[in-house]
Amino acid sequence: MLTNYVKIAWRTIRQQRLYSLLNITGLALGLATCGLLIQYVRFEQSYDHIAADDKPIYRVESLFYGAGHKSEHWATSTNGFAPAMKANFPEVESFARIVWRSSERVVRYENQKFREPHVCLADSNFFTFFDYPVLLGDRRTFLNEPNSVVLSQSAAQKYFGVQNPLGKTLEISTRAQKLTCQVTGVFADLPVNSTMQFTMLISGKTAPPRAWHFWYQHSSYTFVQLKPHTDPSRVEAKFPALAEHYKTEPTMRDVTWGIQLVPLHDLHLNPATPNEIEVKGNRTAVNFLSVIALVILLISWVNYSNLTTAQVMYRAKEAGVRRMIGSSRRMLLYQFVIESLLLHTIALVLALPIVLIAAQLLPDSLHLHAAQGVWTDPVVIGGFLILWLIGIVLTGLYPAFILLRASPASVLKGQFRFSGTERSLRQSLVVVQFVISVILMISTLVVYRQTAYMMAQRPGVLTDQIVVIKSPVNTPDYASKIELLKKRINALAGVAAVTGSGSVPGKEVGQFLANRRFEAREADTRLVEMLKVDFEFMPTYGLRLLAGRGFDKNRPADSTALVINESAVKQFGFTSIDQALGQKIALETTPKQASEIIGVVQDYHQQSLHQPFTPIMLFMDPAFSWIPTDYYSIKFRTDNPQQLLGQVETIWGSLFPESSLDYFFLDEFYGKQYQSDKQYGLLFTLFSGLAIFIACLGLFGLATFSAQQRTKEIGVRKVLGASIASIVALLSKDFLKLVVIAIVLASPLGWWAMNQWLADFAYKIEISWWVFALAGLLAVGIALLTVSFQSIRAALMNPVKSLRSE
Repeated sequence: MLTNYVKIAWRTIRQQRLYSLLNITGLALGLATCGLLIQYVRFEQSYDHIAADDKPIYRVESLFYGAGHKSEHWATSTNGFAPAMKANFPEVESFARIVWRSSERVVRYENQKFREPHVCLADSNFFTFFDYPVLLGDRRTFLNEPNSVVLSQSAAQKYFGVQNPLGKTLEISTRAQKLTCQVTGVFADLPVNSTMQFTMLISGKTAPPRAWHFWYQHSSYTFVQLKPHTDPSRVEAKFPALAEHYKTEPTMRDVTWGIQLVPLHDLHLNPATPNEIEVKGNRTAVNFLSVIALVILLISWVNYSNLTTAQVMYRAKEAGVRRMIGSSRRMLLYQFVIESLLLHTIALVLALPIVLIAAQLLPDSLHLHAAQGVWTDPVVIGGFLILWLIGIVLTGLYPAFILLRASPASVLKGQFRFSGTERSLRQSLVVVQFVISVILMISTLVVYRQTAYMMAQRPGVLTDQIVVIKSPVNTPDYASKIELLKKRINALAGVAAVTGSGSVPGKEVGQFLANRRFEAREADTRLVEMLKVDFEFMPTYGLRLLAGRGFDKNRPADSTALVINESAVKQFGFTSIDQALGQKIALETTPKQASEIIGVVQDYHQQSLHQPFTPIMLFMDPAFSWIPTDYYSIKFRTDNPQQLLGQVETIWGSLFPESSLDYFFLDEFYGKQYQSDKQYGLLFTLFSGLAIFIACLGLFGLATFSAQQRTKEIGVRKVLGASIASIVALLSKDFLKLVVIAIVLASPLGWWAMNQWLADFAYKIEISWWVFALAGLLAVGIALLTVSFQSIRAALMNPVKSLRSE
């Protein structure tokens, strides 16, 4: 019996080649698109499962409250949090810390030297706390001794080739110190879907013991494992009281410290906070893409259902004969489900290579190739197969139920007709398809406009024609060599200016001090980002002065002066920028020294438009030499920057042979902040286009069916003198009415959805009325183009031929 069902299904598919092709194409694209998006979404949700799959691990993030409200939320915490929590909170089972501050280090082995971005200090239990795979060494002990280091597999190969790295020594340097560390282990390269991306870990016992109990420098990621069934909010509630016993410095006595325990697996998709190291995902965008995956699959099912029910009239007599000779209702249901199964299977076979090819063709930054590993997850495979089976059942049963409602006698007499309800349902399904399509068009336009808006905005600081060099590492006569470096580079042809700073645009300042107005109470202390600069910084970066002046080499007192931005003016409660000039600020750690505000600059975007303006103080006080100058920016005016960099490299090599020369062009670096926005824009555009194409396949099939049904009517109208234009309008208007209804329904839904997405941006566009008008016109144009092809073809048919066939 099953063989008979398959034969009949195959015969039907061959007889209805056009409709079968449209169905298979729509289903294959729907399944492939759904598969790609599931792959991408699941990968984004899979971060850090290799680190800890089933442990209740949380990152301890720092909260600061002043005047009754939360003023700051940092991803990092002090090293002192973890041991105090372990000693005082029975809910805490264990902890591990990793220090990210100053983790960029130059690593040297014999004649090889490379600047490694993340060489971190970590607790000795780090590899027992987390489950990162280890290739060489004992994870329980290889970080137990001071000056021991473990490497990633790639780092071990880069420095030692095929040699066994265990027991070898590496020279690891920063600007402040130089360490000689023995390699004690090798761990597997971290996958892309790991939040923490480090290449080397140095034993935490290398640092002085006091550093691991210090409560004032928020420089570490702290992780705690709670005991099973512990509510993290209970631990969070107890922390402020604990903190009061440890934060004894007067600068922070009037600020309440709290924590937020964030599950490890949530870190990647949570909004970015200050002191984040990793590149964040976007939970809202991932959720939107999840919806799009199901929506596109739904559109392909709607296509199938509409096209299949449109053919029901042709198959009505077949069904009537079957029922007259004894076929049961169940057997008819089986027949249609088998046909659906056959078409879905063919579509699935075609969808698989589409997914594989698309993963290779789409940008590497989407990690779709790496994400193919999610298909080994039984949950992903099972979920996808369940969706596939749901589609088979729904699309197979719907046309069968339509035929089963009619009596066999009426069917055989040719009296079968679609009921008003069935016609309305089919039209409703077309409306649903185009509602979805118009929403996707609106979404694509808004995403494109928001990305273009961010990219086009002037950040208020110059980024063009600036190359940034990373600071050299520890060397004798460091300060004098730096001045000589700047002097020699400044003398090169094509160099306009050279300046040193603690940060550059595109990177958060990252250094905070708790400051107050000089005569104010301790309770009026405010956390402010402190940007270490020199005399050339402001003119090099084109900061706009609103009041006062910049730093002047001819005024010795300016070495302890301050230039602040507009946000800092508001932060300290000044009523105007003019009032701020000449005021004195007491900086943390130097409360008895008054630093004068000599200028106010316009707020500029230190980071992307995702972030709001933050209070920033520009300063160069030598009392804060512990705040490093990490970057030296060269403003050039030459068309051959590579030649200039060759000259810089020669100067660098003569002064800093211990350090590699590492640089980047600032405009490219600044633009990388919008990489994820470009990715989501690309995905929205690509998959919205596919959804619209699939919807048009169904519309094309329905237009074809409608033209076939009205062949005689068209012939009569042409004989009576109807023009081709009037016939095209006749056949198109019913479909265009449905599209117009879809536009009306989709516009408020699209407005709501995009407002939800835009909520993640500090600076964003307003959704203009023309976005909805353009999306509507596009929808009408696409539908008209799709329907007109069949309408014009039908209108051009010889009426004699169509009437004779009738």
